[in-house]
Amino acid sequence: MSEPLRCEYDCVGHRGKTDWHHPISKDGKVGLYLCEAHHSLLFGRKRKYTFEYDIDKSLAEMRYEVCLLVIDVVKKAGYTKEDIDKN
Repeated sequence: MSEPLRCEYDCVGHRGKTDWHHPISKDGKVGLYLCEAHHSLLFGRKRKYTFEYDIDKSLAEMRYEVCLLVIDVVKKAGYTKEDIDKN
């Protein structure tokens, strides 16, 4: 049996199923796994989930970190942040 997918954002808690996030439409092989809670940060979620109240970061800070993680993955694949066309 294979190991369950894990969210690649380093956080003390995660919520929802984990899916492949591919930020470049033309290349679905470039991306990372994010749980629903952390993927929703990319869309500008406005409220913290219960498990996030103990995290000493604002949603904006966490969103910024997830965006940096996405950019890092894109750059390692030979693209630039300007190639990102979906969140």
